[in-house]
Amino acid sequence: MNEDAFVVVNINEFFTEITLADQDCNINMQENIELQLANIDQESFAWEIGGLISKTLGKENKKRSCRSIAISFPGVVDTISGKIIRSPINKDLENFSISDVLKNNINCPIGIESHINNALIGENWQGIAQNVKNLIYVELQDIFSASLLIENQIVRGVNQLAGELDIADETKQMQHLGGKRLEVIIQKIASAALLLDTALIVIDTNQSQSKNIISLLNKVLKAKGKEIPILEPKLKQQSITIGSLKMALTLSFENTN
Repeated sequence: MNEDAFVVVNINEFFTEITLADQDCNINMQENIELQLANIDQESFAWEIGGLISKTLGKENKKRSCRSIAISFPGVVDTISGKIIRSPINKDLENFSISDVLKNNINCPIGIESHINNALIGENWQGIAQNVKNLIYVELQDIFSASLLIENQIVRGVNQLAGELDIADETKQMQHLGGKRLEVIIQKIASAALLLDTALIVIDTNQSQSKNIISLLNKVLKAKGKEIPILEPKLKQQSITIGSLKMALTLSFENTN
């Protein structure tokens, strides 16, 4: 008999990636399915996502069900309530609990986490930051945010916004970072690293800008009397999926205890 699958739902602006994995967390199947996040409302969300999960399980043709479902969302979420706190792509989904709605139709543990936190978890589990207890993961490609890990625990803050770099939308839309805007970002990252006594900084940005940003951040830190390793993510685009997979594993373990 086939074991039930760990299911990862990685929601993006224009597509959703569905990943199926076995009990050893080996990925068996990945499907990228076109889905316009901006066009989904709260009423249709469960049907849209539930349908994609069912469709992917059907394509796999192993007659498996979901052991647990881990959802990764491009915004700020409350992992306890399952609510979306901030959804830049679709404001209508804010204060909406994805996990609660899906649980009405799918009988398995369901959890939700933000893209940025899942990327950190992925790199900390199987990537460049393994065995590092204190680290900052910075994403400077789309959302311009950071995730903070202290003593192996993600820092969320009272409003779930810990790690937010508070960068203007016009800066996020620039093809190339530079000038005063880049200086402000570098200073914010350096200040957070010094405050948290960070052991490693992971910078996820465009390849063409990576060396420049890492060099500038190194100079700022050295000027403040601190040297911290600054590395690019090892897992790249898969970091979110791998982090979500760990969440699915944790959810299934908690369900059996």
